[in-house]
Amino acid sequence: MVTSFQYPQYLYALQTSEATQNPITGSMETGSEVWELKGICREETNGKGHVIHITGGDSIVFSSLIQIPAGTERINEGTEIVVTREETETSQLSDYDFINQEKITGLIIAKGKCLKYDFGRLHCRLWI
Repeated sequence: MVTSFQYPQYLYALQTSEATQNPITGSMETGSEVWELKGICREETNGKGHVIHITGGDSIVFSSLIQIPAGTERINEGTEIVVTREETETSQLSDYDFINQEKITGLIIAKGKCLKYDFGRLHCRLWI
């Protein structure tokens, strides 16, 4: 995947599979969690403390607005996301020590949960 001047960063989302019922024991087994590269993006920090309105009529101050090219697959509200400066091995994103270290070095630009996702004509927007 190649970044562009308009979208110089990478967007990853934590995909969780559904819990399933074991056919033999009947017990519920938790789904797996896998980080997936969703595409290129541009993170814009909310330095002025702007507010967005989310589902249910609540208002919330967001930390970052993520601009994404039109046609990018929707990311559901509540999904954990990470924005990086360079393409990163997805298995490393599950390691909290790696995340904390790379926030310091600048590889990890933003991390949080999707508060709202908006499809636009020219681009999509995601708030964390």
